Amino acid sequence: MASRPERVQRTCHPLLVGSLLLLAPLATLATDWTLEQSAERALTVAPELDAARAERDRRAGLADEAGRWPNPRLELGFSDELGVEDGSGGWSVQEYAVRQSLPLDGRIGHRADAADQRTEAAEARRLQHALETEHRAALAFHRLQWAEALVRQATVQREWTERFARIGDRRARAGDLSERESLRLNLLRAEARAELDEARQERASALADYRGLLDLDKGTTVSLPELDRAPAPPALDTLRRRLERHPTLLAAARQVSAARSEVEQARAERLPDLAVRVARERAYIDGRKENTHHVGLSVELPLWSRGRGQVDAQQSAAIRRDAQRQATQRDLGIRLERFHARLAGVLEHIDEHRTAMLAPADRVLEQTRRGFEQGELSLTELIDAAQAHIRATRRYIDLLLEARELESDLRLAAGLMINADYPEQNR
Repeated sequence: MASRPERVQRTCHPLLVGSLLLLAPLATLATDWTLEQSAERALTVAPELDAARAERDRRAGLADEAGRWPNPRLELGFSDELGVEDGSGGWSVQEYAVRQSLPLDGRIGHRADAADQRTEAAEARRLQHALETEHRAALAFHRLQWAEALVRQATVQREWTERFARIGDRRARAGDLSERESLRLNLLRAEARAELDEARQERASALADYRGLLDLDKGTTVSLPELDRAPAPPALDTLRRRLERHPTLLAAARQVSAARSEVEQARAERLPDLAVRVARERAYIDGRKENTHHVGLSVELPLWSRGRGQVDAQQSAAIRRDAQRQATQRDLGIRLERFHARLAGVLEHIDEHRTAMLAPADRVLEQTRRGFEQGELSLTELIDAAQAHIRATRRYIDLLLEARELESDLRLAAGLMINADYPEQNR
């Protein structure tokens, strides 16, 4: 965990707190959880990754067997022929034989290549699961940041509505405010309290999702940095150039290679296996026990099936796999461009909103508050300014979340990892 720096003291007008918290993040105590730590924890506890690793190991075991020759077969023949011949009776081993199939035309090599490619595809799928796990962790992390921002904004909103209500009570006692206007101020305060309750419920829900994904105990303290503006994304051309290293595309490419190796395997299997049989037999020859040796060859006769249908089936499977790979590459490219464009647009909107709406709404609310307190402005003007401030602040928080979610979506589409345990994915 990072060390905890000293808290930096700042002073500002209470009405400006909500906006200034968003415009210029304050220095706070070091947080317990960062995005990187959250992603690392999610990778550690995700059962999907355990399943993906097990599948990769299963494929590795199959690949080890795929490159081996078939085992020889030992045959033992028992008979009472010798006992009958010499009058001793009983049964004995009369024949020993070993039969070995000889795969021809490199079929074992093609089968091993296909199995190796499927092992690499399983490893690529494991990386894809890691990407998806980090994506889920990032979304939960930013959602909790957003919920915390809502609570802070609602708390500030409640504080200044309480102040407005006190001002209204003072003016009502002085005869400067009607009962109806005083009730409207109390209604504004009640709405602020209700919004704070809703924000706290939203935070509780987001915290439950975050803790559940990271497998944290309910008693674990969760403190996050404040939600802030996402940085500008890398250039689109840069992301396109590394797209071929995306785990999803790597897995698809390995599946295509495996299917092509299986085509060659099917072609090799059209040539039947040759089997060699070596045997030793005990028999009576000219009244004496003798051992005789035999060597035999056997081969399947391709009369009814020549394996052409299997070759055609494997070729069709390879074509289908390659078409799926091309479709995956196309879809990833579309998603990459879409998320990149949307993120750039939202970031621009954030900057415009902060300059054109958030800061002016804060100044208008402060000026209107002073005018109302001095009796120069009406209650309607105060409520309009307060509601405009609430809308501007809430919209800014929502835009920050949207940008962070798009950043996570873009990272997933580009195949970029957050966690340093997978550095090869980010090069």
